[in-house]
Amino acid sequence: EVVDHHKIKFSYGKPIFFLSKPLGSTATIIAEILLNEGYEIDGKVAGLLLAAILSDTVVFKSITTTATDKEIAKKLGEIAGIEDIEKFGIEIKKAKASIRGLDPEDVIYSDFKDFIFSGKKVGIGQVEIVDTSEVEEMREKLLEKMNEILKAKGYELLILMITNIIECSSELLVVGNTDVVKKAFGKEVKDNAIYLEGVMSRKSEVVPKLEEAFKNL
Repeated sequence: EVVDHHKIKFSYGKPIFFLSKPLGSTATIIAEILLNEGYEIDGKVAGLLLAAILSDTVVFKSITTTATDKEIAKKLGEIAGIEDIEKFGIEIKKAKASIRGLDPEDVIYSDFKDFIFSGKKVGIGQVEIVDTSEVEEMREKLLEKMNEILKAKGYELLILMITNIIECSSELLVVGNTDVVKKAFGKEVKDNAIYLEGVMSRKSEVVPKLEEAFKNL
């Protein structure tokens, strides 16, 4: 049984239950099922589901956010007794949005996904921050570790997407084939980095452009 909100490519030997919806969070799908089927959701479960929705949608700032996500989140907030769900979401994001003191490799792999674009292996990690000084403190070490991973694991391109949840923007640290990154986003890669204003979603705003750029190499 599979319930997800991502683009999925896989095959299975026999028929299974599969539910995929273009929503901002899988938690929205689960909560929607529970609410529509009349299940009683207690306050703790409602709070957990709400936290997951707010985290996935970056407190409704991500381009992947839908009206359904907001509607379900509001209902869960009422059940959990949380009056200001956006304030609750910001507190959650701030609590996890610090990389100070972490090992560079742990930062890179904290939310990391592999992709194959036109036969080329690409790795994209993403980390959320609220304080850009934390990145500056370890920028060189991050790039050094990324280059090590690139060579050791045979990547064509390795990216760390550093998303500032306050500014609603992202900086991409890039090693490997920087030409394809320039082609994808129409910007020069300077000092192994490019800045993307208003970009927060790896799934919807970064991956599709890179995939298309690799097709047109």
